[in-house]
Amino acid sequence: MSRIEIQRQAVMARLATAARVPLAESGGVTPQLIDDICRQVGVHPHSFRALFPDDDAFLDAVTDGLVEDCAARLRGGVAAFEPSEAAVTQGGPAAFAEAAVALADSWPLDRDGMLIRADRRARALRRSDGGSAVLKAEKLFLDALVDVHADLMAKLGRRFASSPVRSVRVILDTYERAFETWLLTGADAADFHSSPYVQRTLPALLEDISVPV
Repeated sequence: MSRIEIQRQAVMARLATAARVPLAESGGVTPQLIDDICRQVGVHPHSFRALFPDDDAFLDAVTDGLVEDCAARLRGGVAAFEPSEAAVTQGGPAAFAEAAVALADSWPLDRDGMLIRADRRARALRRSDGGSAVLKAEKLFLDALVDVHADLMAKLGRRFASSPVRSVRVILDTYERAFETWLLTGADAADFHSSPYVQRTLPALLEDISVPV
């Protein structure tokens, strides 16, 4: 990759990152949003469309960045996780409970990211095209989560009982819905590790999708 292309990719990434908060608040790409993030990044607004030909291309860049950041946080959380000596000794529920809290504390999802991804999916569903990029981003996210969960299972002395993709899809879908419900109740996202889902449901799921090595 040439130096110019590297710089171009860096500017695109900075614009996509700068748009996260306003996109989560407004739910759409507007001339004002473009002006604001270009000013923040130091790019002339006329250059924006040279980088992103249409709104979908820009939203896809924002979503790709969100997916990468979520996966990176989860990888970091799992890498740092080590079951306590008591959990290893007791086995069973104690170890799964600690693993569930470790997953939640790694912040794989956040409010802004959920809103932006939901808006992008809704935008694609309203039209007969544009869904392939959304599906690609979701698949990349799921693939990353499969690898991370495999690492987590190894630390628990476990492995997937059946299809890793199907197993992690169940966790991802239930986690997203539970996190969304938690936010809708007005609870603090930082306290999600204390939610009924993380304390009870997720440990049971981790056990159900795995078997001892």
